[in-house]
Amino acid sequence: MPEEPLISISEASQMLGVSEVTLRQWTDEGKIKAFITPGGHRRYSRAELKKFLGSHPKVLGIKDLVAKLEETAQQHREIARASLKNALWYHKLNAEAQEHLAELGRRLLSLIIKYITEPSKREEVVQLIRDIGHEHGEMLAKLELPLTDSVEAFLLHRSPILNATTQLMKRREILTGRVVEAISLVAQVLDEALVALVAAHQQHAVRLREEEWKEETPGDISDALAL
Repeated sequence: MPEEPLISISEASQMLGVSEVTLRQWTDEGKIKAFITPGGHRRYSRAELKKFLGSHPKVLGIKDLVAKLEETAQQHREIARASLKNALWYHKLNAEAQEHLAELGRRLLSLIIKYITEPSKREEVVQLIRDIGHEHGEMLAKLELPLTDSVEAFLLHRSPILNATTQLMKRREILTGRVVEAISLVAQVLDEALVALVAAHQQHAVRLREEEWKEETPGDISDALAL
């Protein structure tokens, strides 16, 4: 037992700039040494904590993840200029429609950031994310873009966001527990948007078939009566 006074888990977490839950996790994983009191409480050595901070000069938090996600905005613009503009269907869009698609993409990114930074509003935000996916799917269906191409267009914008989270995980710095959770949430909400896109596209196709059937049916009945 070291001679220096030991500090509580609350003081230690404040010193490291992480939550107590994260510190407990790091302790259980053997990243930080803790001393257990006879009463079962964890105590930490300031020297050990300083040593940890010295070997891990930066602990990545939610702000770092948000910064990484915000950096993808430029990549989305490049995708619109390059990949999408090479697609034949993209040239069918007028300037207003192109801007509308771009705006949907910006709103989606903004909502993803809000989803991971405001846990209390997640239920409300995930519905807004589904609404954007639905709007994407319906718009692309009205442009007569096949479902496979619609999904491909969405995945082109999905990749930079997921890549940003992957790059953060590959860095040598320690990630807080909240960031690890948020990274998995990013993939989940993107999937929610994609499912909504596919559903909206399919619903539009069903409505078109029903309208075509209604237009054809009266004539068929009249012909049958004439016979």
